[in-house]
Amino acid sequence: MKKLLTRSLSGIVYVALIVGAILGDPVWFTVLMSLFSAIAVLEFRKLVMPPAGSIVQKAIAATDLLTAAALPLVSLGFTYTEALSERNFSIITAFIIVIFAAYPLLRFTLALYDRSERPFAMAARSVMSIFYISIPLTLASIINIASSAFSWLSMMMFIMIWLNDTGAFCTGCTMGRHKMFERLSPKKTWEGFAGGLFFSLAAGAVAYMLHLNPDFSLAAWLGMGVVAAIFSTWGDLFESLLKRNLGVKDSGKLIPGHGGILDRIDSLLFVAPALLLYLISVYYIAQ
Repeated sequence: MKKLLTRSLSGIVYVALIVGAILGDPVWFTVLMSLFSAIAVLEFRKLVMPPAGSIVQKAIAATDLLTAAALPLVSLGFTYTEALSERNFSIITAFIIVIFAAYPLLRFTLALYDRSERPFAMAARSVMSIFYISIPLTLASIINIASSAFSWLSMMMFIMIWLNDTGAFCTGCTMGRHKMFERLSPKKTWEGFAGGLFFSLAAGAVAYMLHLNPDFSLAAWLGMGVVAAIFSTWGDLFESLLKRNLGVKDSGKLIPGHGGILDRIDSLLFVAPALLLYLISVYYIAQ
């Protein structure tokens, strides 16, 4: 009972943080994604890389964490695009290019001086942490900023992810019979997936009936529900693949009853890039 209460309270705090950040200024949400990115990359490093011992290894860790924190903040440059001059917009674009050019250049150069047993593998894992965690969270920030023009998209993205998880868990526990991906997640079933998909579709239908976004048709909302359900499941399975390969149960212990930040955002890391691609396709189809 105590564990359930702890898990529930920490889950409420996590949800409240995200909802409050979305309802507030876009800066709040972006800063939260920056914080999540740095913490999740730190958790990832602890899972797949040895502790930093030498000065070079500490420099590598600092490079990874600073890049992880900086990437989501780049999206702030597009928060008030109407107020940006052409010169300022060019500066923002240059800043983005600098990060993407400087990070691999610095990280790979540091690998030359890394005296660990597998410096090449360590460099690959560093780069993976940025692509797996930081870039998707940056895209989530961009979706949130775009929500000022396309109402409720960011909020609905999280609602669909959470409802998919809830629906899959409840349906899987009560009706689950056919294993979906037993190699990675023995408890996942096709019945659970169907339940999660139903909840996501229901969220899309409710969003349409409430006219949360006048530019979105029923088909567009339902399509968003399908994207959220499928990629949320894949995101969860991918983290299961990571943890099974490493022989660990959780990515960390930051959130009582839930594990680490990476355990909480695994679905988001797949949904955000997929949803942004979906929204771009919907936009161009509507033109």
